[in-house]
Amino acid sequence: MKVTKTADVDAALRTLDADERQQVTSWFDQLGNWESDARLRKMTKATTYKDTYALNTPDDMRIFFTLNEVNREIVVIDLARPSRFEFAGAALE
Repeated sequence: MKVTKTADVDAALRTLDADERQQVTSWFDQLGNWESDARLRKMTKATTYKDTYALNTPDDMRIFFTLNEVNREIVVIDLARPSRFEFAGAALE
């Protein structure tokens, strides 16, 4: 599958250090094998938005993307760190 990124994702990648950026880029490469990678599909959860999914990686990174199987295209639309959400919630208590 063809994997593309939005401009927002490109900007988010620039905030990561070199190792983190390499890890995320590796996950993008794995998304390209969506059709043949059962493990990747199992790690991915559907969101409430149509054709939009979240890949929860073991690297403390969540990758949000849209999937168009007819056109064989994945568009990465956002990145997030679940651990930052936990910290923010703790600060509000």
